[in-house]
Amino acid sequence: MEKLTDRQRQAIATKIRITQVATELFKLKGFESVKIQDICQAAEISTGAFYHHFKSKMEIINTAYEQVDILVMDRFEARDFSSNLDKLLFLLCEGAKMMEELGWVFVGEIYKNLLSIEGKYSTKPDRHIALKVKSIVEDSLRNGELDNSISPTNLTMIIMRISRGAIFDWCLYQGSYDLKSRMEFDLNLILSNFKPKDPDKKVRP
Repeated sequence: MEKLTDRQRQAIATKIRITQVATELFKLKGFESVKIQDICQAAEISTGAFYHHFKSKMEIINTAYEQVDILVMDRFEARDFSSNLDKLLFLLCEGAKMMEELGWVFVGEIYKNLLSIEGKYSTKPDRHIALKVKSIVEDSLRNGELDNSISPTNLTMIIMRISRGAIFDWCLYQGSYDLKSRMEFDLNLILSNFKPKDPDKKVRP
């Protein structure tokens, strides 16, 4: 994924801000009761500005997952990491942090909507995050950070399943615990099963 320009970053930030404002209104009034004019008034934007970013109220929900991915990837590209495992943890835990910012009510709507629409962005193999996770897993297997008892494709699918499951569970518990910390714990637990068993084995350069 190419690095975002300042203009692209600002546009995504504006979409996220509209999404967050809409989320608060959905919590107060319910999704069906909130009008686009209500969102515009609360976000202090014109109706034209709203339609520049979203075609409809439903599209706020449909595109939220992808917008989070784009911002997480942008933050990822701006950082340096000491290991591939650190890269994995950052990608998925940063996504969890942004889900927390959106709130469990809105994220629950995203997940509910994913069950009813075609395309299901969160499970697409060409999703930005999924492609990056697979690339990191391949590097980890190649240099010995993880053992090769499992294929990159299968381990990527496991990691993405754990990520989606953690977010869904957090919604079930109405956001009552720290999602980012739980995501980090779960991922470390799973990845520990695929680390080299020989303690003297060194990571290959």
